[in-house]
Amino acid sequence: LFSNPPNKPIYHNFIKINIIFFYPSQFDLACQDWKRSLVGTVHNAGFFIAIPLTGLISDKYGRRPALIFASVANGVFGVIRALSVNYNMFVVFEFLEPAFGAGVYTACFVLALELVGPKGRVFVSLLFNTMFILGGVTVTLLSWWLLNWRYLLFIIYTPAVFVFIYIWGLPESFRWLFSKGRYEEGLNVLSRSEKMNNVTVPKDHYEQVEKQATKQRDERKCDNAERNQSTFNQMLTSPMIWKRLFICSFLWISSTLVYYGLSINAIELSGNRYVNYIVILVIEAPANVCKLIFLDRFGRKRVIATAYFLTGLILINYGFVPVGNWSILLYLGGKFFITLAYNSLYVFAAEVFPTNYRTSLLAMCSTIGRIGSTVAPQTPLLTRYYEYLPTMIFGGMAALSGFLVLTLPETNNLKLPDSLKEAQDQDRRKEIEDTVERTVERTTTTDNKTRL
Repeated sequence: LFSNPPNKPIYHNFIKINIIFFYPSQFDLACQDWKRSLVGTVHNAGFFIAIPLTGLISDKYGRRPALIFASVANGVFGVIRALSVNYNMFVVFEFLEPAFGAGVYTACFVLALELVGPKGRVFVSLLFNTMFILGGVTVTLLSWWLLNWRYLLFIIYTPAVFVFIYIWGLPESFRWLFSKGRYEEGLNVLSRSEKMNNVTVPKDHYEQVEKQATKQRDERKCDNAERNQSTFNQMLTSPMIWKRLFICSFLWISSTLVYYGLSINAIELSGNRYVNYIVILVIEAPANVCKLIFLDRFGRKRVIATAYFLTGLILINYGFVPVGNWSILLYLGGKFFITLAYNSLYVFAAEVFPTNYRTSLLAMCSTIGRIGSTVAPQTPLLTRYYEYLPTMIFGGMAALSGFLVLTLPETNNLKLPDSLKEAQDQDRRKEIEDTVERTVERTTTTDNKTRL
C-alpha cells in the first residue's frame, strides 16, 4: 500500500486522483489537462461566495434557515450537474453548487454548538468530524462500486433536496433568538428540549434565564450607539474582534494548507487509490478521539498549540529521515496532529466570538482559510526545486500557528459569549489569571529565599 516507485511524477498523480469520476470521460478531456484542473479551481472559487453568504443569512435570519437554504441549494445544483450535457454546463454548476451550498457545514456546526452547554461542545464537534470521515469513506466506496459519475452524483445530492422538511422539526438556536430579543421563542425551544430529553429543569432556572435575557435587552436599549450600528460596523470598531479575526484566519489558512497539502502530496503513495484515500481519512479518527479526551481536560489553547508545534516538528524533520517505514509514520503523524489542531480550531474559534457575530466571523475565517486549500494543490510543484520543500513549508506554518494560538484567551468551561462585552471579558479573565500566576510565582520565590 505504501510502497512508492522512485521518480514517480507527483503532480500527474494529483491530476489523476481528482478525475476518477468527477471529470466525465465523454466530455473528451483526455488531452486537455488545463480543463481538468480548472474544475477544481472553479469549485474552490465557489467557497469564497458561499461561506460569507451563509454567515450573513445565519446571523440575520437564523441558523435554521441558513442550514436549510445551503442544503437544498447543494442538492438542486448537484442533481443538475449530474445532468450536464457538455463541459461548460458541468463547470458552471460545479461553481454554483459550492457557491450557494458549501456553507452548510458552518451553519450546521454553529447551530449544534449553540444548542448544547459547555461540556457538550467537544462531543458535538467529535460527532461532526466522525460523520465527515464516514461520509468520505462512503463516497469512496460508492465510487469504487458504481464506476459511473452520474449515478454517484444522483445518490449523493438527491437526499439534500428534501432537507426543506427540517423547517417543521429542527429547532432554532435559542442563543440566536435571545440575541435578537425573541425571548419567548428561545424559552419555548428550551422547554421543548426539556420534554424531548425527558428531564425536569427547575422553574427558577427559566426565571434566571429570563432575567438575564431582560438585562441584555435593557443594556441593548441603553446603548444606542451599539444598537444603531450594523454587525459589520460593530466589528470594525472593536480591536479585540479584529485581533481574533486576524489570528483565527491565519490559523485557518495554515490548517487548510497543511491538512489538504499532506493529503494531496500523499497521492504519490502507490497502490489502490481508493484504499489509499480511505487510509488518509481513517487516520483522522484517533485524532478526533484525542480531541474529545484532551480539550476539556487540558484546555483549548494548550492542546491546539501543542498539536501545531508537534506538526511543525514532525514535518520540518521529515526530510531528514531515510525513506521507509519511519518516514511513513512521520507523514501519518503529521496528518494526525494537524487533524487534531484543525478540528479543535472549529470549537475554539466558535468560543471566542460573540453570538451576534459568531457565524459571520467563523464564515469569514473559513473563507479566508480557503486560500490555504487553494494553494495546496500547487505545492507538489515545489518538489522540482527541493523534494521536501512542501513539508518544510507546512512545518513552518504549523509552528508559527502554535505561537499565535497562545495569544488567544482560554475558553474551556466558559459559557459562549453572547455579546461583545462578554467576549472582551475573556481577555480580562486571561489578564487576571496571568497576574495571579505572576503573584504566586513571586510569592513562592520570596518564600524560598526566606527559607534559605
